[in-house]
Amino acid sequence: MAKVLNSILGSVLKPIIRGMSKRRLSKVDGTFQAAGLRAEVEIRRDPEGVPYLYAANRRDLFFAQGWVHAQDRLWQMEVNRRLALGRLSEAFGEAALNTDRLCRTMGFARMAAADLLLVNEELQDLLQAYCDGVNAWIAEIGDRLPVEFKLVKFAPEPYTPLHVLAWTRVLTLQLSNGWGHELARAHFIEAIGPELAAELDIRHDPRNPCTLPKGIEFNALKADGKFEAMQGPFLKEIGGSNAWALTGSRTDTGLPYLCSDPHLVGLMPSIWYQIYMECPDFRVQGVSLPGMPLVMIGHNSHISWGITLAFSDIQDLFVEQFEAGGSNRYLYKEDWLQAEVFPETIHVKGKAQAHVEQVVVTRNGPVLSEVLDTGGQRLALNSPAVRPSALTMGWYQMDLAHDWDAFVAAMRHIDAPGLNIVYADGAGNIGYWMTGKTPIRGKGKGEVPSVGWTGEYDFKGYVPFEEMPHSLNPERGYIVSANNKVVADDFPHFMGNVWMNGYRARRIEELLLQKDVWHRDEFKAIHMD
Repeated sequence: MAKVLNSILGSVLKPIIRGMSKRRLSKVDGTFQAAGLRAEVEIRRDPEGVPYLYAANRRDLFFAQGWVHAQDRLWQMEVNRRLALGRLSEAFGEAALNTDRLCRTMGFARMAAADLLLVNEELQDLLQAYCDGVNAWIAEIGDRLPVEFKLVKFAPEPYTPLHVLAWTRVLTLQLSNGWGHELARAHFIEAIGPELAAELDIRHDPRNPCTLPKGIEFNALKADGKFEAMQGPFLKEIGGSNAWALTGSRTDTGLPYLCSDPHLVGLMPSIWYQIYMECPDFRVQGVSLPGMPLVMIGHNSHISWGITLAFSDIQDLFVEQFEAGGSNRYLYKEDWLQAEVFPETIHVKGKAQAHVEQVVVTRNGPVLSEVLDTGGQRLALNSPAVRPSALTMGWYQMDLAHDWDAFVAAMRHIDAPGLNIVYADGAGNIGYWMTGKTPIRGKGKGEVPSVGWTGEYDFKGYVPFEEMPHSLNPERGYIVSANNKVVADDFPHFMGNVWMNGYRARRIEELLLQKDVWHRDEFKAIHMD
């Protein structure tokens, strides 16, 4: 009966909601007066609806990006913002409470407040400009909000830079690897024993290639077009998406080609938002993320970059031993330490009483056992993805970078997630850098939750930035990254063992080696293979 009723209601409501939605479609032509702009901004849209933004200064350009994001994706931005703040329950009721509890425990909003203090004043101002653009569009449409707001009966609050950075933090943790695999392995081992659990584990197939088979490799491009091995200013001698770069000696133009094919979960609307942005001292195009300024994957006038998940292991779970009787004191070596406790009040639609989540944070990080099935153990997450970071500075500097050294300087800010960033530039160079602060473990490899109270498994530090896997102009003339193993077993630092199988990297490599010279349009066949 319920299915029949839903079918009848759906057939009646569908045309009503469609009509409401059409009346709320954004106006994308004409002239608008927007408070907060310093000069005139022009927004053009191509036949596919992709916006091209032209401004007289960076602040107005970021204002315009906020404006078009809100025009096209305001509801998506609202849901993502509420997710990051742990406030979905206010709109959707008790069904969203566990999600809010997890987000409050991870502390995305708390991290955003700390992150804002770590970016420079220039970027703080541009983040505010982006939010001003979002808020200007909300003011422009008044009560003609997207139909979803009407259905759930609330209106968006003004956007702030804290909302932007909180959503950045959600994505950072989602794209970071390590602790989820540990928890899965622990459950498998408990259920079927260590030998059978090992058979189910995802491992790199040794028949498949590494991204950097020679480890760190640095070859500068000389004026005569030849490569010469050298030690650069940032360097010392010592894998779901696809990306590859091919040196100019094997292309029809004599310059490198770079291809990037991110495999993030397909959503409607897409997580990506294509955009072009230009002002006198800033020009970049590619894909952005609604709710955040800048371009995440793309190119400017000098460099281009593509991204895949590195699947490096940058985070561990630690079993904490708490004092009996509900105390928030926990053992570390011979001392009982006091955990931080953050009472988080979560208002739930339809409930008179708010839920108060007592978030507990140890020296290792937030304790997840209150919100996740951790097998009865109190587990804390130690990860750069849940610690203060200036990672947004990294994306900003990458959008501005004009050469390899500026690109590498941008990489220094991206503490998390672990990414493979493939590089090419107009000077003929191709390159690669792995981001994400990778821990140097005192003991073990972080394959299952580690003992937290002895200090044996503590992070002793992180792999020095200059010793992270990277390459400039590898001798073989190409770079392939497909979530596969990045470095060989003899690499001096342990980077993890949760790489994807590597068959995609092998196939891309096979195809690239079938021809001596490649034309741009021929790369479509590799993307579709």
